[in-house]
Amino acid sequence: MAKDNSKVTTEKRNIQSKENFAPQQGTLINTLPAIRKLCIALIAITLLVYANTLRNGYVLDDMAVVEHNELVKSGISAIPKLLITPRFEGFEHIINDSYRPLSLVTFAIEYQLFGPNPVTGHLFNILFFAGCVVLLFLFLDKLFESKRTGITFIAALLFALHPIHTEVVANIKSRDELLCFFFAFWSLNIFAQYAKKGKPTQLVLGSVLLFLSYLSKETVIAFVLVLPLVFFFYLNNNKKRSVSISVATAIVTLAYLGIRAIVLRANNSGAIPFLDNPLVHAPFLATRLPTAILVLGIYLKLLFIPYPLVCDYSYNSIPFVSFANVTVLISLLAYIGIAVTGIYRLIKKPKDPLAFCILFFLFALALFSNIFFLTYSELAERLLFFASAGFCLGIAVLLWQLLIRQPQQNESIPNKLWLAVIPISLVFAVLTISRNADWKTNYSLTVGDVNKSPNNARLWHSMGYILFTEVAKDEPDAVTRQQIIKEGMSDMQRSLSIYPDNAKAHQDLGNFFRELQQYDSAEAQLKEAVRLNPTSFVPVSDLGYVYFCEKKYADAIALSKTALQKDKKNAGIINNIAMCYLQMQQYDSATIMIKQALIIDPENKQSNNYLGMINAATSKKNSSAK
Repeated sequence: MAKDNSKVTTEKRNIQSKENFAPQQGTLINTLPAIRKLCIALIAITLLVYANTLRNGYVLDDMAVVEHNELVKSGISAIPKLLITPRFEGFEHIINDSYRPLSLVTFAIEYQLFGPNPVTGHLFNILFFAGCVVLLFLFLDKLFESKRTGITFIAALLFALHPIHTEVVANIKSRDELLCFFFAFWSLNIFAQYAKKGKPTQLVLGSVLLFLSYLSKETVIAFVLVLPLVFFFYLNNNKKRSVSISVATAIVTLAYLGIRAIVLRANNSGAIPFLDNPLVHAPFLATRLPTAILVLGIYLKLLFIPYPLVCDYSYNSIPFVSFANVTVLISLLAYIGIAVTGIYRLIKKPKDPLAFCILFFLFALALFSNIFFLTYSELAERLLFFASAGFCLGIAVLLWQLLIRQPQQNESIPNKLWLAVIPISLVFAVLTISRNADWKTNYSLTVGDVNKSPNNARLWHSMGYILFTEVAKDEPDAVTRQQIIKEGMSDMQRSLSIYPDNAKAHQDLGNFFRELQQYDSAEAQLKEAVRLNPTSFVPVSDLGYVYFCEKKYADAIALSKTALQKDKKNAGIINNIAMCYLQMQQYDSATIMIKQALIIDPENKQSNNYLGMINAATSKKNSSAK
């Protein structure tokens, strides 16, 4: 009788299983061939959505890392130097606190092969992003042991389409973010293979890829927490291998931090500028902590509703707030709820996908929260790049649980789920393509974004600079050109009304006055720039040039020599000194200076022209003497 009951129970289970599978119709997901097809689909979608970035030029910080970076423009020969210097060493020797050589190395190789071609830079950014999408999908599929392929594909699809990533992909400079993610998730895939198969070569390769991720950007330090989460709670079939992965991660992390410290210490890295992150001057409990919590809330809002998007969130986009602010309290409660949910589900439900996506999101975002330590940005869309992977997985998991309400049948993605995913994907795709177009030029980007963030000092500064140096320059009509110049200077002055201590804005405004031959105003602005930024040679040199224009040659020489002490191989400064000596008819001194400039840069056209002028003046003097 017991045997018969057992048989009946088994038959009932088989019938229920068939019933569960029968009604679900959808897109089939089979084995390895289907995974490859899904990867191809993700690549095709990514290329399609970001294809319009190929029409874009160099924008914002592309100037500093590619277009006007002297080391990058030196090509492959500069790679050894790029590996031992801070990120902006090749652009006006700007003092900074970042060591991210790998993206600069790729730019140098591109410059060597293709010259100053933004199309190439955008193309490689798209390809690397497509690689990021595929590696994310493959890793998540491994993480859930190919039991939730439908969920992981939807997560990767949302990641490919999410508009928050437009800054990373459309801005060539953000190659550092792309490479960091690319090598980080490649390493995760290799470590996952090691956890399964145990080949030592896989452990070594995973470690090398992780180190390359660190050389791209320090964001991957979040993996110090992510990797133990993965290999002790999810892919945890072999504890010894999990320990080996954790040890390898620690060794790679310490090696990178050691190299970074040596490089930055040797190159006098600087402090975080107030303009980039105003929290540097904020009292911790009174304003820094509540404002940082508010920013975390803004990050959540941008993930759910990625509109409007702004290229810059520096001072004074986000005014300081206190804990009395209601939005701060809502943000705080939301993050506490998210964190508690993630920890609870990790403890109660082993290998729970929702727990992973929550904790991954929190680990990745904590690095930029400005709570534990300050970063170079108070808020930036690119800083969500890693964290958004956890967010997209969370949305995919929640959609499945709400609409399907049963474990995934690996054979298909139910059509019912597509009814929700397709509209979201279409909205994301439209927003992404539209935002890509904004990144076409500095003008198209700034003119739109400054209206979205009218209290942003840097955006008004950028707007004024672009109008003066780009738009007015290309305007053939003299009257219209003067109107553009006036508008640009008005925007620059508006920037200074928001943040009067912006040395770069004073410097640029001073140079604009000089070009208009308003030398008194130029001198006043540049003196203020020197006062606010005494360590930079640029405003000192610019002020020296104003004195040259005013025929104050002795003062011009004195300031130019001061600037030259800070940048001893600047041919432009040496040329200015030479021209001062020429005007003072001190031809021997002029000749000595111009020859120094030519030793530094033999092909410098200005130096060669000045040498010709000096020789002509010398010949005339000698003829007169005879």
